[in-house]
Amino acid sequence: MDLSNLDYQQLVELRAQVDVELVRRKEQEKARILSQLQSAAAASGFTVAELLGEVASGKKGAKKPVKAQYANPSDASQTWTGRGRKPQWVHDALANGATLDSIRI
Repeated sequence: MDLSNLDYQQLVELRAQVDVELVRRKEQEKARILSQLQSAAAASGFTVAELLGEVASGKKGAKKPVKAQYANPSDASQTWTGRGRKPQWVHDALANGATLDSIRI
């Protein structure tokens, strides 16, 4: 394809058409490959999800919420799990002589 004969606007339009077609073809190719995988898995008595586990479902292990370990002595509604960055109230309590054990829940 000789692009040198196209003006700027024609090239922009062509690029847009190519982008749309690439997306369509990618989805088409994914569907074709998934069909092949499903056939191969079924021939062996499996499903793709069984073979790929969490990857096939798109889910990773659910993280459980962590219980708060520390509470602000001035405001018990402010808590901290002990993970990640210390909240300012923890820094303030430690600066005023408190220990982590003294603010532990």
